[in-house]
Amino acid sequence: MRKLLIFTFFFIAFYLCNSQNTDYYNRMQHVFGNIDKTKVTTGYLKEFGIRFNEVEAYNGVISTNNLVDKTQWQSLYSSLYTMRVGTVAQNMVAPNTVFDNLKTEQANSTEDVLVAAQYYNYQQYKTNAQTNGDVTVNNDRIYDVAGRNPYDTKTIFGVAPLKKQLQGNTFTFKLPSSLIYSNSGLTISQVQVDFDNGQGYQTIALNTAQSITYTSGGEKELKVKFVYSGGPTLYSHSKIWVDYIAPQGGTTARFNGSGKTTQIITGNPWQGSSTSGLVTVELAPGHTQLTKPLIVVEGFDPDNSFNYNRLINTANVGGINRVINLGSELTLNQAIEDEGYDLVFIDFLNSTDYIQRNAYMVEKVIAWVNTEKNKNNNPNVEENVVLGMSMGGLVARYALRDMEINQETHDTKLYISHDVPHQGANVPLAYQAMVRHLVGEQISLPVFFSLFNVNILDITDIAPDLEDGLALLQSPAAQQMLIYQLQGTGDNVSINNSTLHDSFSTEYSNMGYPQQNGIRNIAIANGSECGTPLGFADNATILDVNEKIDLPYVISILTLGTINALSVNPLKFLSTVVSTNTDIKAQFNLKALPNLQSKNIY
Repeated sequence: MRKLLIFTFFFIAFYLCNSQNTDYYNRMQHVFGNIDKTKVTTGYLKEFGIRFNEVEAYNGVISTNNLVDKTQWQSLYSSLYTMRVGTVAQNMVAPNTVFDNLKTEQANSTEDVLVAAQYYNYQQYKTNAQTNGDVTVNNDRIYDVAGRNPYDTKTIFGVAPLKKQLQGNTFTFKLPSSLIYSNSGLTISQVQVDFDNGQGYQTIALNTAQSITYTSGGEKELKVKFVYSGGPTLYSHSKIWVDYIAPQGGTTARFNGSGKTTQIITGNPWQGSSTSGLVTVELAPGHTQLTKPLIVVEGFDPDNSFNYNRLINTANVGGINRVINLGSELTLNQAIEDEGYDLVFIDFLNSTDYIQRNAYMVEKVIAWVNTEKNKNNNPNVEENVVLGMSMGGLVARYALRDMEINQETHDTKLYISHDVPHQGANVPLAYQAMVRHLVGEQISLPVFFSLFNVNILDITDIAPDLEDGLALLQSPAAQQMLIYQLQGTGDNVSINNSTLHDSFSTEYSNMGYPQQNGIRNIAIANGSECGTPLGFADNATILDVNEKIDLPYVISILTLGTINALSVNPLKFLSTVVSTNTDIKAQFNLKALPNLQSKNIY
């Protein structure tokens, strides 16, 4: 469930606003209904739109408060889309179309990372527009003065990688011309990027892959420079995280992947469908066939980011390249090899599928391992050890016990449960309510006097990853693990009292633990064996925010790790006053579950 929690923290960044705000509509019509649209030569007026972040900060000059990631990039584009005035900018591509394009191009790309850019000019009222006589204001209505220009022209510039985390040491980056969005007629004469690999700024060509090698991991700051012919030089910066894996054959691990073999194994059908796993085998030194198998079953991995290389080369969650003896600096990777184990790693092709379906696949892997290790009558073969990580422990236990029930020999001496939610998992109901509610919300923008012509936007048009969050909560594996669940979206969210968890939990409990030939069952858990509480009382407030904010504010809260469980009371209204920005009023209230009582948690 670690991955599910990570996704939940990420998705809170996409809260927006409630659609029903006639007061906002009336005020916008009242204020801007008489302006001369032809003076807004760019087609974008900042005060007319909704700022989903601090658009002023992204002006083409690098500063501490204008880092651009994919989320910020989308917020900038969405803000621009709401600023459209008159007809000049009405052909701007809708946010959902652009964001789908980003996702599709990255998914279909042979390069590791695609980069997207946007460069737009927009206008805003001069700070002294009224006192300088550029406009008059009467009864909170703005009127242009003939022959006067009340606007300053400003720039939005942002460049972002479409992936934020990479594993390995050498990666290919590409900036496709199809991912450059702009209302400028200027021609790009040069693009340079400092990839933070010690090489400084490098000139790159559009639509051409650039190979970049890192010699260390951690956070990397990418700085991008666009030079326009006869125009400005603009800068943007972003950050990525590199999980460094040394080149194949390196000395960072005994099991280094140099002798691995991989294949896809498909299980028997469960309820009419089958699923597959990518099985990687790396033999211990001196072994010419599987002899002493350690079968490792991965956990819940919806974005398929965990693989064999990450298992053997990293020291973070799930990695075995971790020091276990400070005196000798012996790693777990080395210790496994020293004991002569052959690694067999099972990587789910779809970890969100039904646990039973993936368990049937694991059964096929175990049967294949047993055939391989016995095919040459090797007298040194040993029984298997099966280790399941997190959800993988559920899958592995189910597979071993199901083989026993069906009179199949799994030839396993030890089952290791590594931080496995045998009795179910929890994601706070308040968080689940937030995701489900926002997926069903919309932003309605006023259409009046031809100033603004935009269809109603779903929140997911501006925050498409919310749909991924909902899909994750509704995936079979998540539903089978989650003890408490909700159903519905928008204003129709309610408790789900007939969940997949109930039926799976009953079946799983009735099966019991593996027992064939005296198999040992042991468990390792990350947590306190003493029942240490989490630090907040029943129905306690986990987070409470009630102020005018921009999206990066909440993102920064998440970055500081101050949220342990998530819920959002969606933004109730948009605030606007004459000649100021339209910001977002946010009200968030996160509460833990009460103890056997009915109380508000969302």
